[in-house]
Amino acid sequence: MTRKQSNGPRILRGAVALLVAVFVWLPGIASASDFLVTDQQGYQAALERAEPGDRIVLANGVWEDFEIVFEATGTADAPIYLMAETPGDVVLTGQSNLRIGGEHLVVWGLTFRDGYSPTSEVISFRRDSQTLANHTRLVETVIENYNQPDRETQDSWVVVYGQENRIDRNAFVGKTNRGPTMVVRLNSEGSQNNNHVIEHNYFGPRAPLGGNGGETLRIGVSAYSRINSGTIVRQNYFDRCDGEVEIISIKSEGNLITENVFYESRGSVVFRHGGRNEVSRNVFFGNGVPDTGGIRVINDNQVVRDNYLEGLRGRKFLGALVVMNGVPNSPENRYHQVDGALISNNSFVDVLELGFAVGSDEERSAVPVNSEMTANILLSDENEPVAIFDDVSGISFSGNISNNRRFDVIGSTAVAGFSLERAENGLVYMQGEAVDGGAGAPRDLQPVARNATGPRYYEKPSQGAVAGDVIEVEANEAELLQAIADAEPGDTILVSPGEIAISSPIEIAAPIAIAGSEGVRLTSASDGLFRLLAGADLTLRNVTLHQASAETALLHAAGEQYRGAYRLNLEDVALTTDRDDSVGPLLGADQATFAQIVTIARLQVADWPGSIIELSGDGLDGWYLADEVRIEDSHFSGLADGLARFGREGRDESTFGPRFSLTGSRLEAVAEGGVALALNGIDQLHVTDNRIVASGSFEIRRRVLGWPFEIGANDVDETVSLTLRGVDGEPVDATLAGGAQ
Repeated sequence: MTRKQSNGPRILRGAVALLVAVFVWLPGIASASDFLVTDQQGYQAALERAEPGDRIVLANGVWEDFEIVFEATGTADAPIYLMAETPGDVVLTGQSNLRIGGEHLVVWGLTFRDGYSPTSEVISFRRDSQTLANHTRLVETVIENYNQPDRETQDSWVVVYGQENRIDRNAFVGKTNRGPTMVVRLNSEGSQNNNHVIEHNYFGPRAPLGGNGGETLRIGVSAYSRINSGTIVRQNYFDRCDGEVEIISIKSEGNLITENVFYESRGSVVFRHGGRNEVSRNVFFGNGVPDTGGIRVINDNQVVRDNYLEGLRGRKFLGALVVMNGVPNSPENRYHQVDGALISNNSFVDVLELGFAVGSDEERSAVPVNSEMTANILLSDENEPVAIFDDVSGISFSGNISNNRRFDVIGSTAVAGFSLERAENGLVYMQGEAVDGGAGAPRDLQPVARNATGPRYYEKPSQGAVAGDVIEVEANEAELLQAIADAEPGDTILVSPGEIAISSPIEIAAPIAIAGSEGVRLTSASDGLFRLLAGADLTLRNVTLHQASAETALLHAAGEQYRGAYRLNLEDVALTTDRDDSVGPLLGADQATFAQIVTIARLQVADWPGSIIELSGDGLDGWYLADEVRIEDSHFSGLADGLARFGREGRDESTFGPRFSLTGSRLEAVAEGGVALALNGIDQLHVTDNRIVASGSFEIRRRVLGWPFEIGANDVDETVSLTLRGVDGEPVDATLAGGAQ
């Protein structure tokens, strides 16, 4: 620890006690003592002296490598506190963690940042397997960017054992390694029927993990999924929680998920294992963000009622509503049949898809039974807003109202003569005689405000894109570098005509655009032009990129440790080189990086002695390097190597991608005699409306999730072949001209 002032506690009677008294929701007693401690030895001495009602206060500062054990016994009227002198000014860093054991304890105002736990849990509601925490409260504590060095190393930030614990007004932001952000455990009798309350927390942005294990909250595990948990999750704010397809994964029984807001979060609330759970009165705002999902129903006696879901753009497993097929006589870790589900009085507004009997295949052949979907409002202008994959006669549909006759396949009534009104609570409601029967979400819903969650002192990450300024610079390296260094997120740097020789790669870690006037060329040094770091969102527009390196990519996603995703957008860009032997690709990546999306529009490449995109994911054991690569309206001629190597190994269903599209483009003499396009384990594919001549083969294997998979309407000469393989590597009969769906 950086502070070493004394070896024992100091009893305070003034400022700290007054500070605590301000927070009336923290109970206390008049005779309590406050022990201000400044080092680890002082903490231990204070803990040994603490009595019910006492407060152990960590002095402001940085506490490094502090493995705190907080074991004590308070009472209901006089808990024992472990708290910060000033909330937010006590920072635990390095290899620090907290284990709590005992009864009637409160932890308040700590911050974990810039380090990682030496164990698999940052905050654990047990000292050991025999000493659990009960009637304990974690409040106004922050865990931010506190990640293991290797994203494959699994840990969880908060693991809740015991019974009757409360986790409220905390912030959890920026987890990037494997493992749920928060877990409720039921692995012993003392942690079952627990009745925990998780409320008013801010679950901040979590970047896509690029593999399994990126849930924000998991309640239970498959081995104990038939055990009652009784956990209540209410009035929390889930802000861009994108770790994987399950935001909340329910793997136990008797839980209530209610009055939460899910904002632009890619994924769903999932009844994964166990039954008798309820998801009600939640609000989902997708705002048109891809992969924003709603509620996925599996298992028996699940209740989905009174929820409001708007602007969701997920489909298949990520639909606004998903009712799954199950596995007959399923083991606990697979998919139990949907039986006795009640789905009522929900509003689905401007959603992409509702899915029924989703996942139907040879294994998942048990269709939903004894279930009811009633009094829901269904609003979508999509041509196919309902996807049905098997027999749904086991679901009784009644009293559902829609704006679109394409919902008729699930027995809804399409009504006319209605209007839509956004009420004071920010939600859209149908108005008119045809909708006076009480269908849809209730009018008294009040979405929890973001500023009503998390610690009051904590400044939350901004939401939405920032509209920046345009900064004009001359074609000069020093001036360009200075403009990039001074740029604010969202700014565009407009470069005047000319050539700029870049002496060393420019690091990008924020949203920024670099645009050229006519005739702007950026020439790389031997080690590339740009290094894309976590958080980068780089747009290059109307520039020529000149490659000088035989090995290094012009644009290199760099990082020894995964710390978040990047984005790349190229518009009206040309590639050139003076080399005729070999060149590094346009885009390459370190294995610990991940692109949320790479978009390329109107790229021009001729006589290029190399490849364009190298994001293969080969040898990464199921991890992969980008969710989506999109190429459109581009022209490639005379490429010595392939256009792209992209994809992943394995069949894991918890990830969003990989997805690839090549549309409206022209390929001439691309990897003649070799492989022009190598895609492995692709989940969604569009290879359409391209002209492909005198080029190498297309080698494509699809993955399991089953998003749209289109190959066709390509103008192809006889030299170009397609090898398409299914999920298990089996050959699929298809051509680039005629395609596959």
